[in-house]
Amino acid sequence: MKTIIRIAAACWSAFPGKKGKLGFVILVWFTVIALFGSLLAPYPKNFIGFESWLPPSFSHWLGTDSYGQDVLSQMIYGTRTSFWVGIIAGLITTVIGVTVGVVSGFKGGWVEESLMRVVDLFLIIPTLALMIILASFLPSMGIVSTILIIGCLSWLYMARSIRSQTMSERQSGYVEAARTIGMNDAEIMFREILPNIVPVILANLVLVTTQAVLAEAGLSFLGLGDPTNVSWGTILALANANNAVLFHAWWWILPPGLAIAFFCFGFILIGNGILEKYRANRGNAAL
Repeated sequence: MKTIIRIAAACWSAFPGKKGKLGFVILVWFTVIALFGSLLAPYPKNFIGFESWLPPSFSHWLGTDSYGQDVLSQMIYGTRTSFWVGIIAGLITTVIGVTVGVVSGFKGGWVEESLMRVVDLFLIIPTLALMIILASFLPSMGIVSTILIIGCLSWLYMARSIRSQTMSERQSGYVEAARTIGMNDAEIMFREILPNIVPVILANLVLVTTQAVLAEAGLSFLGLGDPTNVSWGTILALANANNAVLFHAWWWILPPGLAIAFFCFGFILIGNGILEKYRANRGNAAL
């Protein structure tokens, strides 16, 4: 318990400003639900045994859906899917975006031109439309396929952002000092420049994570997600397919929408806090 408290305290102090700390609290809330959802949910996953269209009550805090399932339980189980899709797809996006951005920004010349032309080519195509096309051609759309599609198609803007920051950093004195002592390009890029742009990477990471959550919800809402998994997007898709609006079943529509909004809001707060601290440190360094 003491170790957990120390880790929590270290994480709390690591997030800058009131915005970052509020975002951290929101993220911890969803993390706990994602990790311990099976213990927190009042009823088993996909359990059907209640009357349909029941409004919120003490027995069903968020009512029931048209199938007789407890909406709160579905929401809790759906948190796990949406959470892990966002986190893992965001990490995949970050690895690709950082690698392309750092290499193109540092190397310049034909390397930069080649990589940026690839980025420009994919930017012409709407990302969500490309995801829909790829998802429709796959024989089965499991959770792994969803993560890979989102992660491998969401790195474009991040690559451009990291490239711009790397181009600024490569003019710094520590880069010239690294060349002087005989460090090669790979060592300079990933041992010298990369640690200095970590705040920018983290800020981009939280943004691409929110984009991944929204993309998963969009694909699921369109019926292209994993039908065997419960997520916030599939809950919204089922509510729409069963005309929840006509039955005034707001308890089936609002909770997943608000969950997506608050989850993304938490990450955005963390990103804003990191950027504000980074800009403040840059300003102090300039003075």
